[in-house]
Amino acid sequence: MENKAIDTEKRYVGVKETLIYGIANGGQCLGYNMVRAQLTFFLVTVFGVPAGAVSMMILLMGFWDAFNDPLMGTIVDRTRTRYGKLRPYLIFVPIFLGIATVVFFGGAEFLKNVESTTVKIIYMSVTYFVWEFFYTIGDIPFWGLSAAISPSPVDRSRVIKSARLISGIIGGIPGIMITVCIDLSKNGVIPFSLSQVFMFLGIFAGTVGMFLFSLAGTMTKERVVQNSDEPSIIDCFKYLFKNKPLLLIVLSSILATVGGIGGTFTTYYYTLSLGIASLSLLAGLPGTVMNFIGFGTLGKLEKRFSSKQLIYAGVFANAITAVVIFLIGAKFYTNPKVIVPLLAIQGTINGYISSINAVIPTKMIAETVDYMEWKTGERGEGMSFSLLTFISKLTGSLSSAIATAIIPLVGLQSVGQDMVLNEASGINTRFWLWALITAIPAVLGLIQLIPYHFYDLEGEKLQTIQREIKERREINAKRVSAE
Repeated sequence: MENKAIDTEKRYVGVKETLIYGIANGGQCLGYNMVRAQLTFFLVTVFGVPAGAVSMMILLMGFWDAFNDPLMGTIVDRTRTRYGKLRPYLIFVPIFLGIATVVFFGGAEFLKNVESTTVKIIYMSVTYFVWEFFYTIGDIPFWGLSAAISPSPVDRSRVIKSARLISGIIGGIPGIMITVCIDLSKNGVIPFSLSQVFMFLGIFAGTVGMFLFSLAGTMTKERVVQNSDEPSIIDCFKYLFKNKPLLLIVLSSILATVGGIGGTFTTYYYTLSLGIASLSLLAGLPGTVMNFIGFGTLGKLEKRFSSKQLIYAGVFANAITAVVIFLIGAKFYTNPKVIVPLLAIQGTINGYISSINAVIPTKMIAETVDYMEWKTGERGEGMSFSLLTFISKLTGSLSSAIATAIIPLVGLQSVGQDMVLNEASGINTRFWLWALITAIPAVLGLIQLIPYHFYDLEGEKLQTIQREIKERREINAKRVSAE
């Protein structure tokens, strides 16, 4: 297949297709957000697996992803069908990913009468591996489609914003339900244990969520097609080292891992320090609203500032805000009347910043696909976006592994389906939890800016590359017509 002459200023993706792409990501995120936000809480507190075993499993899976994701990217880039190289995966993979989601989150209920820690560890490891495998071969084509759905950078920005915005709405449902159910279950208001709650939500995410995810395969189009020979696996691995801008994005994201450890301790902080898990919903509401506002104003920011400038501003603003909030609340970290408003202020600022972080790096990866087409004549959506999936899973796995390993060090211990303070440890656990959800991750996260010092795929250079690509495609189209 050959690319026809295309105009990068024309709108190729309509409103309906843009919304469907966003809804599909929301469906995928129903299960993904449950795993990333509640992985440690589910496995350690609900399933009853020792924190050390969970940390080790997550760490090993992170290393496996270092090989698995690029390998899957090469397979996607070698795919040739009359439906495209990306969409076929998005039609069939959601079925298996849905089943894997149900089986994983049903583990605590399926094995509720099993006392053997070894059996639980084996079940956890196998089902998590299967879930990760199917998530990878669905997520890589999905984000690769954001670069192949249109030759227009404006179109791409729209679909990425749609995916991030709508996933924030749909994908946030399990988090709200879990937080509320923790309080209701602990207080005996509902006749369901936490293991049953997670199983029900796993079924919801695995059925409704995966149906929505499959829409990306059935109701979208690939408009930028590969016109080169099928790459060999060796060539695809070499691609990683040829694409300097992409490698810098990857390196920055890996360094940002330390900034993600705070999420693991949020539920524990609200439950053990403030006494009510649902207070997190109250504190998080302003941030959710501001996140939507951020998506609405991001277009104006993109016109005034480069992608690198927006990333710098977001990381510094996040760190400064977190340190100020930590210092103000250092004497009141167990007082909900003080802490909830403070965290709401922090959430408001972070909500705006998160809209930038959700769109800009993905958009930059799409630009690195253009860069490689300009440099080599080949498009590598599968390889490039396998690295997006790799980044997401590796940073999530490493931050979860680090945070899970920290649990006993800050004086927390698991008792049944509950996490309690280890009073004999002599550690001021509540204070450490306060620091771990505010200042510590944000300050450590500053190191992610180092690689961006060397990033130069922006401004006039990027515009020149995209203009020359357009000219090449037009020349190629005329040549094909003449033949």
